[in-house]
Amino acid sequence: MIDRATARDLAAKEALQGLQIDDTQVQELRTGWFFPYRGTDPDPRNHPLGTNGVIVNKQTGARFSLGSAFPVDRDLALYDKGYQFHSYALVVTKIADMEGSLDSLVALEISIVEPTYEHGTVWRIPRPLTRGELRSRLTKLPYVFDGLDLYFQAEALEEARERGFFEFELMGCP
Repeated sequence: MIDRATARDLAAKEALQGLQIDDTQVQELRTGWFFPYRGTDPDPRNHPLGTNGVIVNKQTGARFSLGSAFPVDRDLALYDKGYQFHSYALVVTKIADMEGSLDSLVALEISIVEPTYEHGTVWRIPRPLTRGELRSRLTKLPYVFDGLDLYFQAEALEEARERGFFEFELMGCP
């Protein structure tokens, strides 16, 4: 178990230039320690954009930097629900409502890359999986959707969990 002092040292290593840990605003989560940043320059226009702080996992010491697109409270709540990575393997283990599951998975904007060759170049342009392709993949469970960035779609996945459309596990991808 990582204690607060050790977590603080790990978090400080993650801080971008121009930022430091704000020790007065540290929050203990169920699964981690949240360390918000404050700018070292008194002029906020000179602070780096895109970061609300870092969470250090209590078990592993892994660091997870928060973006700034959403309120901190949203990101902290999702962290404790397992959204602790930048890239995910979504393992669908059980389907209770196929149409609801498909609606949710379409909302996740899961894509596939099928390389093509044209004009002397190999093109790797992602395209979203169709509803039919998703349905086909869900015929044999468990099914793994790999390499997903769920930061902007986590609510759609949580709604699917709450409504009982399907059961799943989230795992981090390297």
